[in-house]
Amino acid sequence: MTDFHPVSDLPVLSGNAMASLHDMGDGVVCFRAHTKMNTFDPGVFDLLEDTLDRAGAGVRAMVLANDDPKAFSAGADLTFFTRMLDSPGGPEKIGAYGRRGQGLFQRMRRAPVPVVAAVHGFALGGGCEVQMHADASVAHAGAGIGLPEAGIGLVPGWGGCTRLYARMVQADPTASPVDLARRAFGPLMSGRVSSGAAEARAMGLLRAGDVIVADRADLPRIARERALSLVPGYAPPGPVSLPVAGQAGAAEILDGIGADDTLTDTDRAVAGKLAAILTGGARGQGVAMEADLLALEVETLAELVTWPQVRARVDHMLATGQRLRN
Repeated sequence: MTDFHPVSDLPVLSGNAMASLHDMGDGVVCFRAHTKMNTFDPGVFDLLEDTLDRAGAGVRAMVLANDDPKAFSAGADLTFFTRMLDSPGGPEKIGAYGRRGQGLFQRMRRAPVPVVAAVHGFALGGGCEVQMHADASVAHAGAGIGLPEAGIGLVPGWGGCTRLYARMVQADPTASPVDLARRAFGPLMSGRVSSGAAEARAMGLLRAGDVIVADRADLPRIARERALSLVPGYAPPGPVSLPVAGQAGAAEILDGIGADDTLTDTDRAVAGKLAAILTGGARGQGVAMEADLLALEVETLAELVTWPQVRARVDHMLATGQRLRN
C-alpha cells in the first residue's frame, strides 16, 4: 500500500458512530475520530479503550489520523462539557471525565506498541494533549497547536500541564525547577495557538525530533513509516519523577506576572492554579511523580468548573467564539 489518503478509505477493523479503527497494513492500525472537529466524545474514548486492548495482539503500531479539513482535534466539546456540568453531580462528572481521558492517554503512552500522531489543522486542548502522549508526532507545517484552556478559566486536565513540564525538564535537566516551571507556565497561561508546526516545536508542544511535513496529504504515509521504524526493540516509556519548586516556586512565578495590568482577577486566579500544578502543589520542594501532577490537574479542573466567573467564560465562548475578559 502506498497511498493512505483519505484514511477513511482504508479497511475498517472496528468502530462506532464517533470513531473508527482502520487497517494500514503490516500490523499498523489508524485510529480515526469523526466527531465534529474530532472532539473527544465518550464514544471516541470507548473505541480508544477497545483499541488499546488489542495493542500487541496483532497490532504492531498505531497511528492517530483523520481526514477533517480543519482539525486534527479540537479537544473536549464545550457543549457536551456544559451539558455534563449542568446534570446532577456535574462537577463530579467533569472530574470523572478528566480522569478517564487522562487514564486513556496514559495507557496509550504505556502501550506495548509505538503510537504516532499525524497532526494537521488545529490540535487544541485535548487534541494537543493526545499527540503529546504519542511516541512521536508527524505534523503538517501549518498546524495550529495549543493549550488554550486558561482563556476560558480552565486548565488542561488530560496530562497537558504534566507532559509540557516533563518536556522542559528533559530538555534542560540542570535548570532550576522554578525556571522550568516558568517555561511551561508561559504557553499554558497565554493559551497561545502556534502559527505553525515550527512555533509549536519552539513552545515544547512538539518535540525537537518530531517530523514537520510540507504536504498535508503525506501525513498518514509518513506517520505509518515512522510508526514502523519504532517497532524493532520498542519499549514504552516508564513513569518519571520530576523536580518541583513547591509553593515558594509558585509564588516566584506569580510575582513575575504581578505587574501585568492586562490580567483580570479571574486570570490571576487561574494563573495561581497553573503555577501550583507545575510546582507540585502543597507538597513542598523536592521530587514529584508524574502521577502527582496528573492528580493535581484533575482536582483543579473539577474545582474551576464550580466557579461562576469560569462558567461565564465558557458560556461566552460558546455564544460568541471569543474570550470573556472578566
